[in-house]
Parts: sequence; structure tokens; C-alpha cells
Amino acid sequence: MKVTKYIFLLACLGFFSVLASAQSQQQQVTDDKGRTMDIYIPIVEEVVDAENQRNNKQFYEQEGYSYFDGYEVEFEPEQEVLTRQIKRLSASMPLIYNEEVKRYIDRYVTVGRKSTSYLLARAQYYNHFFEEALRAYGLPMELKHLPVVESGLNPNAVSRVGAAGLWQFMPTTGREYDLVINSFVDERRDPIKSSYAAAKFLSTLYHRFGDWNLALAAYNCGPNRVSAAIEKASGVSDFWAIYRFLPKETRGYVPAFIAANYVMNYSGDYNILPESTGLPSKPGRVKVSKDLSFTEIATLLNLDIDLLKLLNPQFRQGIIKTINGDATLLIPSELVERFNRTAYRLYESRSLEGQMSTSTGETENQQILTLN
Repeated sequence: MKVTKYIFLLACLGFFSVLASAQSQQQQVTDDKGRTMDIYIPIVEEVVDAENQRNNKQFYEQEGYSYFDGYEVEFEPEQEVLTRQIKRLSASMPLIYNEEVKRYIDRYVTVGRKSTSYLLARAQYYNHFFEEALRAYGLPMELKHLPVVESGLNPNAVSRVGAAGLWQFMPTTGREYDLVINSFVDERRDPIKSSYAAAKFLSTLYHRFGDWNLALAAYNCGPNRVSAAIEKASGVSDFWAIYRFLPKETRGYVPAFIAANYVMNYSGDYNILPESTGLPSKPGRVKVSKDLSFTEIATLLNLDIDLLKLLNPQFRQGIIKTINGDATLLIPSELVERFNRTAYRLYESRSLEGQMSTSTGETENQQILTLN
């Protein structure tokens, strides 16, 4: 009973002590044996706002002592940061940082900031095709940034020597990798077919050289020139070892590729954001079984004909030219269902035109026979 009384008195003492000083931050508590001690109790407002005060220097300062005293913030040198970030970009490709790479990074994030914003937006659309093709051949996903260097992600880009498309195929190499090039179609500009052709070509080059930097150099200047450079470097199969024996353009090609990989992944660190170029957020694909014009498709879908041309630059004459009754057309993904539901109207119209043409021809022949 005596013990219970002491506990009750102690509880009451504690209650009234806290009540009397609810707004103070420091309280003196006396136990049942007359011993006193000072304790710190935050008031209600402090508890509610405690998360914010953790970042307040005053919160850490008590009785003249500061947790910040004698503490100096150390910043990691930029070179070390970039070296670490670039190395972390790929586990399968030897991406390194050096002064040449830095030079290209600086271009992307300073004078080329606006262009980089457009590249980021275009990549959101075209990466769907690049990743699909690279995955089909089991290649590193980092290669999806190669068209940034090749064409600036412009499927209509044409080099001074005649290379064309996102992946910049020369006509001979394009045909070698089954791309159709004629007066109606140039599949080097086809985002889907050119991506598969590029993936196949890169796979071939990697199996020849066994090194991704050398494969990239060969993609730019040709495998024979890379082999000749290796021979001049006493047989050393390393891009940086043969660097001085390569054409000037190719020397900057691999550093530019590494820089593109870095910038496309770390653009946010430089406050560079995607800026729309009019491309859809997601591509949609439909199959076309008969030759149709852009005008017919645009009218059917109530779609801007210029956008249709932008998405399908491989068709040269404004006509979706089928090969063996088959062609793939790219449209905004939200219009795929409408096309599949209504395309029969275009095919029926074409069939009627064909019948009328045949009927007219037969009538003219009959008239000729009658006259004879």
C-alpha cells in the first residue's frame, strides 16, 4: 500500500509539473527521493515543425555548442564526378571520361543546350524503335544513343557523302542489309527497318573486332580502315591505342558517343529538359495492304498530313507503297484503333475505282471493235 501511495504521488507531481510549464522548453523534475534533474521537452509547435527544424542551424545549437562548428563542406572535383557517372552508365561497354569526352559534353550542355532539349524530346519517341531492334539482337541498350551522334535524331538527315536516315546508311551498305531504296521508298529513313539493319550491322562489327569502341569506329569509317589502323598500332586492338591512325572524324566519334550517353542520362543535372518537337509521345503502328496516299490517310483520321509525313519519311512520293501487299505505317498511338476500324473504307474505294477503270476499259474496247 505504501509503495502504491508513492507511485501515485510521483505521478501527480509529474503531471502538475508538466502542466505548469507546458510552454517551456526546459523543465526541472523531482523524483520521490527528492533528487532533481533538468530535462528538455519540445513544446507542441516544435513537435509539429520538427522535420523542418532539422534543417535549421539553430535547432542544433544548445548552450553555445553548434554541430556545425569546425565542419567544412567538401565538394568532389568535377572530373571525379563525371568519371564515376560515366563509368556507371554501362556494364558492357568501355565508357571512359577524358578531355576529349569533356569537350563534347561541354558542347551539349552549354552552347548546344537548346538542341539538347530537342534531342531529349525526340529520343522519347525514337527510342521505342531503337530499343526494340537492339533487344532483338542482344546488344547493349547504350547503343540507342548512337543516332544522336549520327543524325541528331533526324530521319531526313543526309550527309555530304550521301548517307541518310537516323542511322546514316550509305546506299550500298543499306542494300547490303536488305533496305529497299527506289523512287518510291527509301528504307534508310524508315525508323523501324533502319534500326533493325543498324543493329544487325553493329552485331557483325562487334563479332569481328570483339570490342565495342572499335565496332563503333568501324561503323563510322568502315571495318577495313579500323583494321589498317590496328596494323599500324602494332596489332593493338584498342581504340585509344589506334586513335592517331584513324580518320579525323572517327577520332571524335567514340568520344562524342560517350558524351551523348552521359548527357541523355544526366541532362537534369544541368537543368536541361525535353522541349517538344511535335512528335507523339508514343508511336502507333498499322498495317497497310494496298497502296494509299497520305491525303487519304490524313482525311480518314483527321490527321495533319505534315505529321504523317514526319512520322513516315521513307515514302518519297506521298504514297504508302506496299511491297507484296504489305507496308507498315506509323501514326499516333491513339489513332490505331480508329484506323483498324475504318481503313476498309479506303480499300473498298480503291476496289470500286479499279472496277470502274476495268469497266471503262472494256467499254472502250467494245466501241473500238464496233467501229471496226
